[in-house]
Amino acid sequence: MENKELREIYFFSDLDDSEIEMLKGSVQVKEYEAGDIIFKEGSSGSELYIVVSGKVGVNKMTGEGDQYRIITLEKGGIFGIMSFLDEIKHDATIIAEQKSRVIQIGKSAFDNIVHSNLPMAFKILRRLAMHLTGIVRKTNREYMDLMHMMFRKSK
Repeated sequence: MENKELREIYFFSDLDDSEIEMLKGSVQVKEYEAGDIIFKEGSSGSELYIVVSGKVGVNKMTGEGDQYRIITLEKGGIFGIMSFLDEIKHDATIIAEQKSRVIQIGKSAFDNIVHSNLPMAFKILRRLAMHLTGIVRKTNREYMDLMHMMFRKSK
């Protein structure tokens, strides 16, 4: 993977040239065909993934056993965050919707970055925190919209 390609990913936009070079040694590039399952809900894993090209779907299992598409992620989309942070089994199934390339960063590779370059790790964690706050804000808005609709209907 080229430095330019890594730098174009918002998640790494704060990194300087030497940090991008170090990051290259810590990531793996994976390619998936449309329909490939990247990981299943309930499976173990502690990797963080970033979509480089293509589209992947984030799916949750309903109580009836059906897959429900939560969101489709495109270039720059991040998934696997929760398992990367807490090392608990995956909370969703990720399926390539079309031919896709993703970057995978393992927990142990990231821990090596933390031990060898704390400022770089801080930059990555800050971007991760900003991404998570965006998800929480969106979820809060959607929750309030749902509550408003339910409250309005109950009158």
